[in-house]
Amino acid sequence: MTPTLSGRAAVLAVALLLAFAAGARASEYPGWGDTGWGYASQWQCCKEAIGIASQYSEQACTTAGGRPDPFAGEAQRGSCSSRWTQDADGNVLYRCSGEASVWCDQ
Repeated sequence: MTPTLSGRAAVLAVALLLAFAAGARASEYPGWGDTGWGYASQWQCCKEAIGIASQYSEQACTTAGGRPDPFAGEAQRGSCSSRWTQDADGNVLYRCSGEASVWCDQ
């Protein structure tokens, strides 16, 4: 079954409407964060790195004259990579790098 011309036009109209609505919101400003080496769990390390990245993202938005729209809830938001090593006593240290972007209302 092939779509009709009016069906394709309706799909195009919906796509354009969604694109316009998404573009009207504003933009995102990326931020990056690094924790340095520390005695924390990998989860805590990543949470901190993403939090640092979020702060930098919000600062970039404010500097550009916008108003940051921060993340809702306590869920992890962003991406994180981690490395680990051990000290002389065998304790694990993590170093995490995070990336996050907040919406910026202009």
